[in-house]
Formats: sequence, structure tokens, C-alpha cells
Amino acid sequence: MRFAAVVAAAGRSLRFGGDKKEYRLLDGLPVLSHSVKLFLGMGDCAAVVVVVPAGGTEEAKAALGESLVSRAGPRLLFADGGEQRSDSVKAGLLALRGVDPELVLVHDAARPWASPALVRRVLAEAARCGACVPGTPISDTVKRVGSGGAVVEHLSRSALRAAQTPQGFQYRGLLAAYLTAGASASGATDDAEVWAMAGGAVVVIDGERENIKITFPQDLP
Repeated sequence: MRFAAVVAAAGRSLRFGGDKKEYRLLDGLPVLSHSVKLFLGMGDCAAVVVVVPAGGTEEAKAALGESLVSRAGPRLLFADGGEQRSDSVKAGLLALRGVDPELVLVHDAARPWASPALVRRVLAEAARCGACVPGTPISDTVKRVGSGGAVVEHLSRSALRAAQTPQGFQYRGLLAAYLTAGASASGATDDAEVWAMAGGAVVVIDGERENIKITFPQDLP
């Protein structure tokens, strides 16, 4: 089953100190390259859309390198992101209209350690159920606090999962969910939330502990 990937790289990296984390080197390659190559290396991947800050396509191409961009050819697309993550993902989905894949994966560019095996498991479950999110059990004790810092609820962590990417969906369904949600999607922090706004059910599978999102400088080795 053909799929495409939207790689979200339009953030401002404020918690990273403002230095564009997707362009920092990891094992000799930009973080972005690891995420893009993960999908381009799969023969059934029809296209990868890299969503970049507005006007940042040439900088992204330079970071990826002429060799990778040339080898990818028309399978590698770029789209300008927006103010919110939801705006950026919607832009990536719209860029795939000409490809019209059966499934789409949405992935944080700042998760360079996701494995091909995880991608395959997400795709298989998304094909079966329509929407799939990888997640890991939460080991810390979790409290819900009020505005003054007082604990208002002691949450049971047994039913909680920390959601990861790539998240997989039926492409047309996710695009429709974003278009229907409009501005109400602006507060969503992942794509499963937008899917649920449209009434869709989401299945969670086991994620990978190694698949962390680079957020702070110390997250890089």
C-alpha cells in the first residue's frame, strides 16, 4: 500500500536556544537528513514532504545536501509551514494532493532515531484501523496541578502513554479532518487529536524508548 510522509521541520527551536535543531549534526549528518532518509529508503514511499519555515526551502535543501536532494528527485517535496504545528502539517498534507497516497505518516523531524520497524508497524495498524499512534508507558508519577501549583488530581499512569511519531492515518481522512477543523486545530499538539476532532478513533501501539524528540541541546549525544 502506497504511503507518503510529512516531516514537520517548521518549528523555531525556542527550547533548543533558537538554533535550528533540525540542522544540527548527528553522526555526521543533519538531524533532518536522518528523518527524511528513513522514509525515502522505503520503496513503497511515494513522496516525502518536508515542511519548513516560510521561505526556508533553499536552506533545508542545503542542509540535506545536493546528493540526497538529487537522488530523491520528485519524491522529495517542500512546503512552507505556518504559525502553529497544525498549520504546518495541513500545508504538508495539501502538498500531497497530487500524490494522493492511501496512507500518510506525520513525523517530527526532531525524532531522528525512529526505526524502520516502527514505521512498518504504524503503517500496518493504520491500514487496518485508519489511525495509529506509537506510544510508550509513562514511568514517572503524574499529577494534574492547578494554576497556583496545587495538586488537584493524582493520575493513574497505568492507562497513560507518551505519544510519539510517526503517526499514521488514511490520507484523505486526515486531510479532511484538518480542513474541517480549521482554526480549532490550532491548539492540537499532535495529529491524532485533530483526527479525533473529526470523530475518528485512534489505536495506540508500542513505541520505542529510543525514539525521543530532540528538544534541548543535551538531548543530542
